[in-house]
Amino acid sequence: MNEPGDKQKASERRTVDEALAALEVIEKRHVPVLLARLRRRLDLPPGSEVLEIGAAQGTYLTALTRHGFRARGVEPWPPAIEVSKELSKRTGVETDITLGRGEELPFESESFDLVLAISVMEHVQDPDAVFREVQRVLRPGGGFYFYTGSALHPRQVEIAGFPLFPWYPDRLRRRIMRWAVENRPDLIGHTEQPAWNWFTPWGTRRALRRAGFSEAVERWDLVDPDELSGRKRLGSLAVQRVPGMRIVGAFASGAIAFLAIK
Repeated sequence: MNEPGDKQKASERRTVDEALAALEVIEKRHVPVLLARLRRRLDLPPGSEVLEIGAAQGTYLTALTRHGFRARGVEPWPPAIEVSKELSKRTGVETDITLGRGEELPFESESFDLVLAISVMEHVQDPDAVFREVQRVLRPGGGFYFYTGSALHPRQVEIAGFPLFPWYPDRLRRRIMRWAVENRPDLIGHTEQPAWNWFTPWGTRRALRRAGFSEAVERWDLVDPDELSGRKRLGSLAVQRVPGMRIVGAFASGAIAFLAIK
């Protein structure tokens, strides 16, 4: 999974120093904003159980633990888990990361209040299986928040050298990604799991319904426009209130995000 500002290095391949730099931004900016938005829809008191899929070195888990949550993670790439142990030594925050994949979560049913997947769903082998597994491990009323790549926006950071890549036919995108894994790993950040999947809002809603979620809240509806200013506030108000602007927002944004509620 690639992060803004590090376009061609997969985030699971961060060094401990790179993870520490990412943690500072995640802890101070990303997690507080995300929690404030999720708490408008979910009951998430301190001590709530949180699972992160694709936890990498544990940066989000560290930040969530410092915010009072009981956070655990799964990560399919063993070297990232090894770096997480070094990160724990540097931060003093112990993280619990299990080797595993979103398609087969090694946890009992109804174990978590919140599941997160940040820039992960585009990389999994079977998104529908992940949705079903997350629905299984969530407690009733719990939520699954995920942020992933949009098939509607022409720009992307998942592979270099292929303009308008999200607009390619799905079969062609997958063929190019397989070629890159075998022949040009430098184009995809040397990840072994490139962005196989690209999502639309309507297709994602259908998939979440099939998995058994009772509600799917799109990113626009998680934002309180009053928390924004200037053009961002006006844009948020327009998407929420003006008919037709939601589809404009979907095409203008390079990512989609949902909170799916069990």
